Amino acid sequence: METPMPDFALAFDIGGSKMASAIIDAEGKALRALQSQPVPFDPQPSEPGGRAASAERLLDLMAPHVAQARSLPGAFHGIGISLCGNVDTQSGEAVLVPNLHWRYVPFGQMVRDRFGLPIAPGTDVRMAALGEAVWGVAKNVRHMAWGTIGTGYGGYMILDGKLYGGAHGFAGNFGHMTLDEVNGYPCGCGRRGCFETFVAGPAIARAGQAAADQGRSPLLVELAAGQPVTTRLVFQAESAGDPAAVEILDKVVRLISINLGGLVNMLDLEMIVLGGGVVDGKPELVQRIHRRIRDFLMTAEAQRDLQVVRESLPNSPLWGAAADTLIRAGVIKNFAVGMEE
Repeated sequence: METPMPDFALAFDIGGSKMASAIIDAEGKALRALQSQPVPFDPQPSEPGGRAASAERLLDLMAPHVAQARSLPGAFHGIGISLCGNVDTQSGEAVLVPNLHWRYVPFGQMVRDRFGLPIAPGTDVRMAALGEAVWGVAKNVRHMAWGTIGTGYGGYMILDGKLYGGAHGFAGNFGHMTLDEVNGYPCGCGRRGCFETFVAGPAIARAGQAAADQGRSPLLVELAAGQPVTTRLVFQAESAGDPAAVEILDKVVRLISINLGGLVNMLDLEMIVLGGGVVDGKPELVQRIHRRIRDFLMTAEAQRDLQVVRESLPNSPLWGAAADTLIRAGVIKNFAVGMEE
């Protein structure tokens, strides 16, 4: 009996510094191992000393991967594109991608023109939620949120079994709910005092630096050895029982639990899946949030049933970009999210 030829997609996850890629089939299996390359940047003439990601050079980096996908046996259904910012899910226009310094860049059309293939574009958090719902820990979960805790903090939602993008496709920015607009910190979104500025990786590093500078953590001073305090060093100090580092991460867990608890109270979610660099660096934070969030849930049902779990895929946005491509192509039929409601 002949082995059936696979249906597959080529997926790219383009972040603020790296582009990951993989060829993934309809079962969620990587036909080619995940690869990573630096995102190329060019000088930005409009801003002295500024840089912006080069769309043309990104296309050049993508070209060999497209050629490899074309050479594989089976049905190649197109290119999934996950981007770290607000993206039009039909045209692929990068409306606002701060880490790449892109605003209204027609990247999706550029990919179509260069390679002549269908594309499935979307913001990385949308793709991550989709990947976990199709092939990951949230499979068969109808009401869930994906959250990333890394350089930034935010996410996306699946409500009643469908991706929920809101009026413009940008729903899920719970990291940009305001916590303290008077005494808070400036945020990359242009406002001040967003939750993100208190709980994301840079916020943890900043709090650690303050503890070292103020003499509250001799251990962080020792670990930093004259260099800036990093998030990783705060994790290391906390594991050693350093009181200042323990206080910093207890506050992060409390604030994330307050923020996500409000989301659950509003939407009656049954699961929150967490990923990102902070979670990768300190996985036990997920279980701590799972316990702490109960203090901020309104109903006994949510306190009993809500699950806060870690992402289960090697790269959830990358797998989600492949899933979106295969859903749009009609290959994956058991997940009705071709379009958000």
